[in-house]
Amino acid sequence: MALSMVRSKEYYAAIQLLNALVAVDQHRMPKEILLLELTRCHVELGNVLEAENSLAHMCQTCNTEKRDDFLFVEVLLLLGKVAELKNEYPIALFHTSRAWNELQKEGEIDIDFRAKILMQLANLHERVGKIEEAAEYYEKALLLNQGNGTERGKTFLRLAEVYDRQKKYELAEEYATKATVLMEEQANVEQHREMLHRLIMLQGEKSDWNVSVQKLLNLSEQHEQIGDKSKAGKIFADIALICSENGAIDESWAYAEKARMSLSDTSPKMGQVHRVLSFVYFHRGDEEKGNRHLDNAIKIFERHGKFAELVEVTLHMCRYLSDKGEHREAFERMERLHTYMAGQLEQRGIVL
Repeated sequence: MALSMVRSKEYYAAIQLLNALVAVDQHRMPKEILLLELTRCHVELGNVLEAENSLAHMCQTCNTEKRDDFLFVEVLLLLGKVAELKNEYPIALFHTSRAWNELQKEGEIDIDFRAKILMQLANLHERVGKIEEAAEYYEKALLLNQGNGTERGKTFLRLAEVYDRQKKYELAEEYATKATVLMEEQANVEQHREMLHRLIMLQGEKSDWNVSVQKLLNLSEQHEQIGDKSKAGKIFADIALICSENGAIDESWAYAEKARMSLSDTSPKMGQVHRVLSFVYFHRGDEEKGNRHLDNAIKIFERHGKFAELVEVTLHMCRYLSDKGEHREAFERMERLHTYMAGQLEQRGIVL
């Protein structure tokens, strides 16, 4: 029953039952398997401390002479997931790469499990900015997963986004098209909305921006109808950005304010909202509000490790300060950005 709860993503209920089973000395299922499933639940819910406690018990078992090698691979994979939750990407890559290497020593291993590790490697390489390596791992995962399910569609979309970042637009378009086809055939309603949102943003430069805005408004309305304010807010933030990039200042302000009312102050997307509002107020000549929103955007991008966004918004601020003749403050902001970048790159295993 506990395993069926995990498979159906009823993680809170599964945790209660698994904790009770782990506390019993004798039961049909090995304790290591129960701990493994318990850890998976905590990882899915973002419970880092609880996941680490479960993994500590499992690591003791894996360090014995009679260890189960496949269980060891599972533990390494989960160690990687926990490190990722803590934004410790070099450690996450170390554990996940080791899981992949250990798996090669095994005989017949489920293809889906191999694809799962490759997807985790791809995601981690993407997070640390190693885009080419990420694309290679996504491609390898696709070779193993030959089905036409929703997960394959998600991988197509990830590849489209990765190739778009590499400016390989033909490949990006190819995979975006494949993702669209699978999305229409396989995805449930919620997944369909999420993937459609990402596709609209991915293909925005090639479309009439008014058409993109209308498509996004239709999506936001669907989210509002089911009471999902957070997802609606993220879409409003993207609409605000599109409007600001196309000179529709009043519209960008209106949608940024709608996003601000829908999103929590701790949402990473609020960085984009403040960035748009800073642009609006600078355009209107209100420097005080423009500076305040730009500072808020920078703080949020720093807090959430939004590397590319932070660079872009800081350069915008420095250009603005230089144009005003405030060269010293512009220089100090660039120094602050450089210090932050060096620290982040070091955390990600890249030394300048």
